[in-house]
Amino acid sequence: MKAEPASPVLLTGDSYTRGRMQALCGEPLVAAVQNAIDTRLAQAGALLEKATIRSFLDEQARLLDILDPESAAEVRGIADGFGRSFVSVLAYLHLGLVADLAVDGCSAWGWGASPAHKPVLVKNRDYRGEHALLQRVFLHRDPERPGRAILCVGSLGSPGAFSSGMNAHGLALVDTHVATRDHGPGLLRYFLMTRLLWNCDSIEEALELIAKTPHAGGGTIIMTDASGDCAAVELGHTAFSIETGPYVVRTNHFMSSACAPSWLPAASDPMAASTEGRYARLKAWLSGRDDGPSLPEIAALMGSHAENGQEALCRHGEDGDARTISCSIFAPAELRLYFSSREPCAGQWSSFECRP
Repeated sequence: MKAEPASPVLLTGDSYTRGRMQALCGEPLVAAVQNAIDTRLAQAGALLEKATIRSFLDEQARLLDILDPESAAEVRGIADGFGRSFVSVLAYLHLGLVADLAVDGCSAWGWGASPAHKPVLVKNRDYRGEHALLQRVFLHRDPERPGRAILCVGSLGSPGAFSSGMNAHGLALVDTHVATRDHGPGLLRYFLMTRLLWNCDSIEEALELIAKTPHAGGGTIIMTDASGDCAAVELGHTAFSIETGPYVVRTNHFMSSACAPSWLPAASDPMAASTEGRYARLKAWLSGRDDGPSLPEIAALMGSHAENGQEALCRHGEDGDARTISCSIFAPAELRLYFSSREPCAGQWSSFECRP
């Protein structure tokens, strides 16, 4: 697999400054970001007018300032940069949670280290079509945090690790969307992921921080660190679960006894129809191995389509708006991301370094 070296979008400064810089870095796409926010909010207009939802979002804004003031500042910077209110951007980021309106999916897995192979963390990003245009690889640096940096795959107009990321100590994480009945006031998954990357160097530290954080609920986080530890965390508001092992896999449903009863495969979440098939395909591929997968093998797997009764991993609109808009292969021990900015079956790869 050939991957051309590439430079990420560099965001330097405190949280507010990095958020506001997005509009400067993506200036030709300011209108596209504004349209993405306005369209999604308009689609959810009746929902957002409900008193219970307004009260929930007000509480989320209050809690964000308490639980994660840096993420709150980053959202304010994004809002100011793109000419939208903080309240509007925060509501936009919560839409998938409050009504399962998101049609994002994603297939993700991590493989730990062995004597002959280094760890990897992999994600196909299955998401709304407009985010293909807004998608970027960002490198965040904060002068107040010397020696730290985080490399994130995300979207213009959204904060930090909106899809996945890795820090300069080799902690890498990705997420998947899971609709759930178990929502409540707490930290949204995207904010939690960014907080983990700024504050943790290992799976052990990340799991400790997750355990003491109030969660809004919904989704999973899959992690691998430079030592080769792997973990999959399922997030509910009242319950969460942790799985560790030589490899971990998650798609768009909960697996644990703690969280599975709350899974809500709603009609507004079309990727729910394929989630179990994608999980089974990845699980079979990984469990059948006695050695670590190579980069060409990973690229071929994540670019595979429906065949021999197996569910497609590389999606081309089988699920309404959701399609595979990128593939990320994190190599934590190398502090490197191998990235396809489109469907991985296209075979177009770049590589990015995460350096302070």
